[in-house]
Amino acid sequence: MSASPPRLIATIGLHSSASTWVFNVVRELLCSAVGEAQVLALYGDEFGHLPDETTRAGRHLLLKSHHGSAALDAWLAAARVRIFLSLRDPRDACVSMALRFKAPLNQTVRWIANDCNRLTRLAAQGHMLLRYEDRFFEQPSVVEQLAHALGLQPAPAIIDGIFARYQTEAVRTFAQHLAELPPERQTLVSTFMMDRVTQILAPHIGDTSSGKWRRLPQPTQSELTRLFTPFLDRFGYGTTTQPAC
Repeated sequence: MSASPPRLIATIGLHSSASTWVFNVVRELLCSAVGEAQVLALYGDEFGHLPDETTRAGRHLLLKSHHGSAALDAWLAAARVRIFLSLRDPRDACVSMALRFKAPLNQTVRWIANDCNRLTRLAAQGHMLLRYEDRFFEQPSVVEQLAHALGLQPAPAIIDGIFARYQTEAVRTFAQHLAELPPERQTLVSTFMMDRVTQILAPHIGDTSSGKWRRLPQPTQSELTRLFTPFLDRFGYGTTTQPAC
């Protein structure tokens, strides 16, 4: 291993952009480098969600976040936090969230719209960006790229082990057995079981396909495209709709 990685790191992404994959790969890379006891990994969208300085003292802080807040982003900038971004076609993200969490589409649209606003602001700052449609979560080389971005040179066996633990089918199996985890790792998010350590939820993985929004009725496709056009244009997603199959 090389020198110690940054003390402050954040993984920020749209919901359903494999942001939990990025979080866990970074978390495990940190733990392999400095030891699990020296890594404080948590979720937070508000400045008040951050642990106090006493809790953070001497440890590496890894923050997973989605829509965020102005105060939190101001802190991220002032503290020069190392940030990794993940994005996805927001129309697919909306559909994925609606299907997996049994939520109305108009509700998931609001969630994703907030995420999009934040990702657009942060992407302009030149942070490393991972695009879902590139299937980065299926590529062991991306684990190595993240390690390099952290200033780490883990052994190939560590890279391979981390990649194997967070492959799609491995995570799907893990999510089906959350009730078998120690009680201190289990928590409820809304009505869904979640592992506190990995942030993996019971309905964590869908079919991982892209373009599912095109199976919606054409008027719904058009409305989603209209709502997300600034983001779609900014990140090179198409805005052409088509009749649903």
